[in-house]
Amino acid sequence: MLDIIPINNSEILETLNKFLWFYDEREKEIAKCVIFNEGKDRDYFTGDKHRDSIMSRGSIHDGFPEKGKFYSFKTDNKNTGGSLTRETIQHYTTINEELQVKLCTKHNALCVLYPPEGYISWHNNANASAYVLIFTWSETGDGYFKYIDGYTGDEIVVPDKKGWQCKAGYFGSYDEEPEKLVYHTASTDCWRITVSYIFNREEMSLGLQEDVIEEIKSK
Repeated sequence: MLDIIPINNSEILETLNKFLWFYDEREKEIAKCVIFNEGKDRDYFTGDKHRDSIMSRGSIHDGFPEKGKFYSFKTDNKNTGGSLTRETIQHYTTINEELQVKLCTKHNALCVLYPPEGYISWHNNANASAYVLIFTWSETGDGYFKYIDGYTGDEIVVPDKKGWQCKAGYFGSYDEEPEKLVYHTASTDCWRITVSYIFNREEMSLGLQEDVIEEIKSK
């Protein structure tokens, strides 16, 4: 359901690398940020028992993760606690706008920094159904993204790799076939950045996401 897209486009990679400012400045910046609704038991919230609990709720689950350990730099995210500095906001805005132009998308869904032992609990984004590009940078590759294939029921583990990686696919809603729901979680034992962008149904109908993927893959 999710494809791994090689990032061969040097201009896109150059812009992605600008997000490493949040990693380079982490000691200064994260002290001013509010961590997401942290649950202390990472193994539970990324494990089978919590996954089964979330999936059994059906549409009662609103799509959002219940727990996690990460810092959000997206300026309209309530989980920042209003604590972002002017410098942080300026960096996020400038880099995000630059990448949005290169990806031909108007919608940044996520910009977060995970510390070692960071994670995001099982959820499915059914509240924000869209075609998603997920860019992840890992300090050492010691982490993973895990999801359920809605068509087979198999649990798929995508190991992080050192540096940038791109995953792409459609995340469905409760108004569609249940097979299109993508329950997923992520965990890391090193510093990790995730930035994601979405294409809505109108944009998908034009095949925009396919053109952008080809651009990401192009050398």
